[in-house]
Amino acid sequence: MDYWQEYITEAAQPSYCCLALIESCFMHCKMCYKWLEDVNIRKPDEPALEQWKQAVSDLALLCKDNKPQINFAGGEPLVREETLVLIEHAQGLGFDTLLATNAFLIDKNKAVEIGRSNLGNISISLDGFRPQTHDFMRGVTGAHEKVLKAIDFIKRFSPQTNIYLNCVICELNMHEIIDLTKWADNDGRINGLGFQALTQPFSTPVEEFWYRNEKYASLWPKDIGKVNETMGQLYSLKLANDFKAPFQILNPANQFRAFKKYFNNPDKFIKKGRCHLDSWAINITPAGQVHLCFNMPSIGNIKSTSIKDMWNSDLARDVRGRIQLCRKNCQAMVNCNFDDSQSYSE
Repeated sequence: MDYWQEYITEAAQPSYCCLALIESCFMHCKMCYKWLEDVNIRKPDEPALEQWKQAVSDLALLCKDNKPQINFAGGEPLVREETLVLIEHAQGLGFDTLLATNAFLIDKNKAVEIGRSNLGNISISLDGFRPQTHDFMRGVTGAHEKVLKAIDFIKRFSPQTNIYLNCVICELNMHEIIDLTKWADNDGRINGLGFQALTQPFSTPVEEFWYRNEKYASLWPKDIGKVNETMGQLYSLKLANDFKAPFQILNPANQFRAFKKYFNNPDKFIKKGRCHLDSWAINITPAGQVHLCFNMPSIGNIKSTSIKDMWNSDLARDVRGRIQLCRKNCQAMVNCNFDDSQSYSE
């Protein structure tokens, strides 16, 4: 029996889903260029709300035995009113839901709407312990204050929602990563803090050695000693697990070792074996295109084909073969789809 025949058994189901209704954002982040497109422009190829709902329903059928968490992301997903409608639909089908947001649009009224959607989890970007660090990285004055207010609004008006923070580790904030962790632990409202290592900024032309580009020079860590020290501290904090409930560091301890190796030698693939994303994820773009990996061709569109048919198609088989040959330290490999059960480079 070859790999494909073994793979397409009824037990084969995606364990990760990212649904993006919008790819643009109004913040001017240093490590993301999704602000290059106007958030107010709707594109003619976007699926209708009912087509988005059908896609979520199709995913429920494909994953009937073990539904993955659906990550509603962007861009800034709260720009689109449909986002909370889809979250409520997904929750009704038994999915756990997560909203990834910069939190700038969350006021009392929006928090009430979020509560009504029954959102399970919210991941708020917070890239600095000091307000000036976060505001500078996000390119918007007052962004840090908006995050703190949003945390309060969510806690008061959407109490069923777990509150998580997400931080992108780079040169600009390396010196305050541990202070941020200690603050989040002591806050009492934060369920967890997750870290991502800087990868090539979104919405930029793909470059093999992007981190050598002068355009990103301010982002890539320069003090490797500080990198190694900080990753070692995060590794030790995770292993000790001596946090005040409900707080936790979300990353597996070994991911910090992988981050260390990645920052020390970004040219070297962080895994010992092949890429594992061929059997892992479903990612849907604002145009409805479905990708197993964003670095690979689409396997179809939700406007014309069911997710189950796409997942088990010959085209998906071909893309899986290409993924198995890839050795790129991409965002998915280093961050979002890190798998602690896999073997990573020494």
